Amino acid sequence: MSTDLEIIRQKITDLYRYRDEYFLKINENEWPQKQAAIEIKIKVICDELEKHSDDVDKAEYYFLKGWLLNIRDQYDSNVFETLTKSIKFRPDNQQAWLELGECYFKKGQLNLARNCFEKVVQMNPMEKRALRNLSIMLRSNRCDSMEEKHQNIVKSIELAKKALEYDVDDYHSWAILGNAYLTLFFMSSIGSRTDLLVRCKSAYQKAINDPIVRTKSDVLFNYSTVLQYDEEFEQAIKCLHDAYRYDPEWLELSNKKQQLLNLFADICQGNKLDRTVIKAKKLASIKEQLQSEESRLKCQFQNEKKFFNGQTKLIDELCEGPNDCLLVCRIVSYIADPHNLFFSSIYITIDSRGHTITLFVYDLVKNKGPRPGDSLLILKPYLRDYRIKFNGQEFQFKALRIVDPLQEMLVNNMPITKDCVAIPTINVTLKSD
Repeated sequence: MSTDLEIIRQKITDLYRYRDEYFLKINENEWPQKQAAIEIKIKVICDELEKHSDDVDKAEYYFLKGWLLNIRDQYDSNVFETLTKSIKFRPDNQQAWLELGECYFKKGQLNLARNCFEKVVQMNPMEKRALRNLSIMLRSNRCDSMEEKHQNIVKSIELAKKALEYDVDDYHSWAILGNAYLTLFFMSSIGSRTDLLVRCKSAYQKAINDPIVRTKSDVLFNYSTVLQYDEEFEQAIKCLHDAYRYDPEWLELSNKKQQLLNLFADICQGNKLDRTVIKAKKLASIKEQLQSEESRLKCQFQNEKKFFNGQTKLIDELCEGPNDCLLVCRIVSYIADPHNLFFSSIYITIDSRGHTITLFVYDLVKNKGPRPGDSLLILKPYLRDYRIKFNGQEFQFKALRIVDPLQEMLVNNMPITKDCVAIPTINVTLKSD
């Protein structure tokens, strides 16, 4: 390689570093100009590189040109042409294969991208970038069955872990491992989700220890999904807010943040139903019916430990966390979630004393769960106290959480049927390395 091409190679390396560290070094007011600033630098380097188009080292010339242009997010046919030419001159150039894989990925040709990354792993089994991109490809491939999809996700996790074996401090690999765990989490039964949630959060937390990864909008978006499921709403909103600051063209980030805030306002307003909507006569009737049901349960389950010997409590008697008792309540309202933001159905319920509380019920098929007017018997009610603050807004409410509706509640004295329950689905934001 000529000295001039070595200098250009270093300039391209510096440009990629400039891109990755842009938000760490540039004033926030200049963030929208990021792509324009990069384009200026691309042109300067490209003009300098063109002076060496007749260089003897064709493999290096074509590689440098393809690598330089591949810094853009969109597919570029010029990148494909120059990288394939470079590989023809030097088939063992691992970096060229990696960039070509990225190029195929941007075009949506995942199988061809996967072939490129597998080629690199054959040449160098310790190449972490190829391993983590293979993890992405496996997670993203279309499958003929859920079993095949599950197997691919497990392999995806193994590949991300393998990349970390070669560099445990590689924060990008931690982010990709988090994405793989997140995908598996939403394919798994309730019994295995707790452990997967812990692993998923841990991987993302290690990833965002790196200041550069903390500026990656896709990582922040996916992490916000985990936080939202775990009901760490304030932190989830902050992640969406930060992600939008770094990627203002991704409007979904800002929209989702505002929609969540609107939903919290609806929940807080919904808890005032007993004072603003329900008429006194109707409220008295509901309370009387619930009191009668509590008395019946005490007799029916007085010797059944599964039902806590019929011991019932009222909403204001519950402690934060799990409560060893029964709760009898009536659904008085359903909080609409038109954008499907929550992983749970949201209800407002009332007890025999007339106190209301929000109820989150997970894994219900939309329009198949309980409805306003239905009576609920909740076993071992789990109470949480929420305080959400963001940009001068504050939301405070208490809510009950039902993770396994088949085991934790009865509707009108009957268990809900399995056709009413389904594992929620999500799309993990897909970006290659």
